Amino acid sequence: MNHIYQVTFSPVNRAINEIEEWLILERRETGEGFYCNWSHIKSSFESNEIAVISLHGEAVGFATWRLTSAKSARIEIAEVKPNYRKKGIGRKLISELLDFLKASNISVVDLQCAPSESEPAWKKLGFLEFPDPPENYNFGSGEDKKLYTILRPHMKTSSDLLGDNTIEIWNDEPYTTRPTTPATYMWNLEFKNGSRELIEPIIHPAYHEWRVRWRIDGIVIGDTKVKRFKPEIDFGKFVIISELVN
Repeated sequence: MNHIYQVTFSPVNRAINEIEEWLILERRETGEGFYCNWSHIKSSFESNEIAVISLHGEAVGFATWRLTSAKSARIEIAEVKPNYRKKGIGRKLISELLDFLKASNISVVDLQCAPSESEPAWKKLGFLEFPDPPENYNFGSGEDKKLYTILRPHMKTSSDLLGDNTIEIWNDEPYTTRPTTPATYMWNLEFKNGSRELIEPIIHPAYHEWRVRWRIDGIVIGDTKVKRFKPEIDFGKFVIISELVN
């Protein structure tokens, strides 16, 4: 028999009821699973922020998410029904969810890796660990590892500044860095013809309190905290820059 798994982003009540039933059973039999988060799962259903994967009409997995800015999102819960695991169902579910978010103009997705045993599976899907920040920063609450994936082509960091159009970010606040302190991350900018729109956007983990400096035609236009630079900021976790206007 062919197994045809279907992912929907507009599940019906019956699918949500099926998920609740097997979450309750899993909780009762193993003490594990996400039934403890049922109120959140139900809320995600009501706000259309849940994807459900089904086999022959039976809901066998789900993932919830929420938007954290206009261009970023966070996967909050993802689970496959216990007796359907290790069949590639989770991979199909998350792959289609990422495609859906990308089509919805989302540039970057992050998550908190729990349980820790799920880390290899997330990394196979292209998720990366956040860079180690200075001691006084943490890219999220709790002890679980934080991962992220960028959904669209973006400008890569550089090891040297090669021209007069650049962005630099230091992984600390402006008052802690000196004029001679080298930037932690650097980008050599390329614009589309006749505009200040970048050929590819800058998308990178960064705190809103960190220092950022940008130069256009060799002139320093801004040297301040990321939050005052006015790119799109995802609650202090990402800087997203698509266009630079004087």
